[in-house]
Amino acid sequence: MRLGIVILNYNSFSDTIKLVEELQQQTVVEDIQIVLVDNESPNNSFKHLKPLEKTFSNVKVLQTGGNLGYAKGNNFGLNYLDKNIKPEYVAILNNDIVLPKNCFEKLIEKYKVLENPAIIAPKQLDIDNNELLPYKINSFLDDCLNLFYIFKLFNKRNALKYKDTSGSKAMKVDLIPGSFMFSSFKTFKQMGFFYPNTFLFVEERFIAVKVKQLNLNNYILLDETYVHAHSKTINTAYNQVGKYKLLYVGWLEFTRVCRSNGKLKAIFLKPLMQFSLLEIRIVETIRQVLRTMF
Repeated sequence: MRLGIVILNYNSFSDTIKLVEELQQQTVVEDIQIVLVDNESPNNSFKHLKPLEKTFSNVKVLQTGGNLGYAKGNNFGLNYLDKNIKPEYVAILNNDIVLPKNCFEKLIEKYKVLENPAIIAPKQLDIDNNELLPYKINSFLDDCLNLFYIFKLFNKRNALKYKDTSGSKAMKVDLIPGSFMFSSFKTFKQMGFFYPNTFLFVEERFIAVKVKQLNLNNYILLDETYVHAHSKTINTAYNQVGKYKLLYVGWLEFTRVCRSNGKLKAIFLKPLMQFSLLEIRIVETIRQVLRTMF
């Protein structure tokens, strides 16, 4: 198979089934092998997904044996592709996205002409077709400031406007959203797939660091788009405090592993995160009270 696709599922089998059905309309469908990885969903997702193997000859359904999170769950599918399929290209997809029918045909063509590509992706749109801008990696100071509501506006300075920086209608970026990643399988394997010691969030930062170490480039394609129902799955599984706990775990790991003097900075960052979680709990309580009043 020329293209391997990994889709991670957790408690959202209906979205996964819908995406698999839509992928059968891709112009290069005869070259696609789809690997569905169920992260031990407690709602019997695996039972609903397994029949897809009989419906579509290009689908394989796996189950991890536990909720491994984003990175390890996707690595589970990537290792299956490496052992059994060995595709030329690979795509990592969230199950809550919508793609044009010629999406992968276009990505394969563009990957061949870009300079030293690592990960590429179309431009991301929200469900109202508004463009979602790419971001630079936060500095350590950015991470500290963005722990608190009063400073969150500072994060806007890291948003990047779309512009062609390659001469091929593509923009070099550090971060590619985890909802859609496309790469040469050989290159992604050389990167070690996803950094495994995170559960959810921040995986894109580790990829960006690895890409720079290999002297490669990530690109967003300016003439291709996809729609992402942003954080739909996450919002059904975790409340606001739970999501921030997972985010902060990722920030701490990235700080320890990838920043200069990372262990000392992580020691400084950890108590700030505890104060931040307290602030989030207070704000969420106030919001709930206001909702009941009005």
